[in-house]
Amino acid sequence: MKRILFLTFVIAAPMFLFGQQPKMNIKVFTGLNTNTFVYRSENVTPDLLGGIQLGAGLRVSKRRAFAEGNITYINYGLSIDISYSDTVFDPITVRMNSLDVPLLLGYIAVKKPVFKWYFYGGLVNRFSLKGNVTYRDENIKFSPKEFDLHTYNLLARFGTQIDLAMFNFDFNYSIGVTNSFRDDIRINSHAFQLSIGYLF
Repeated sequence: MKRILFLTFVIAAPMFLFGQQPKMNIKVFTGLNTNTFVYRSENVTPDLLGGIQLGAGLRVSKRRAFAEGNITYINYGLSIDISYSDTVFDPITVRMNSLDVPLLLGYIAVKKPVFKWYFYGGLVNRFSLKGNVTYRDENIKFSPKEFDLHTYNLLARFGTQIDLAMFNFDFNYSIGVTNSFRDDIRINSHAFQLSIGYLF
């Protein structure tokens, strides 16, 4: 019996130790995003802000499972048109910056040599950075606290991505778990991101 167990171990061990080693990819990516602040109050229109993102990350996959961690710089904002009576002023542009650190787990639905399709979910740690307000030629920087923003926010993310050879296409949606602003009114953030990346 001991010999059979030993032989089974000798035959099976290489399959698990060598044939199933995790695969690691490093990726860099850029893309477009929209961020919406939804107010849990009547007669308040959500604020829709658009922008860009740039980041890099590490993805480790084994069989059909994978884990991924990224660091993403995000810039988003909007232009506000101001009018008073019959007078129309130049628009004010508000830009906000943040650093996202998502930690994701997922499943590889299609795994071909040149084409792979991933589904994932996870949590995003968002750190608000300094933003700026631009009016005409004047640019004023502000801290998150000055704009009544929390420095740290937690979001839940769900998404899908496709690998086509060495290119990665990622689409995801995030919803705020914590309140986005320092306010008694509940303000949720909703974010969509579309990214194109390169795998190493």
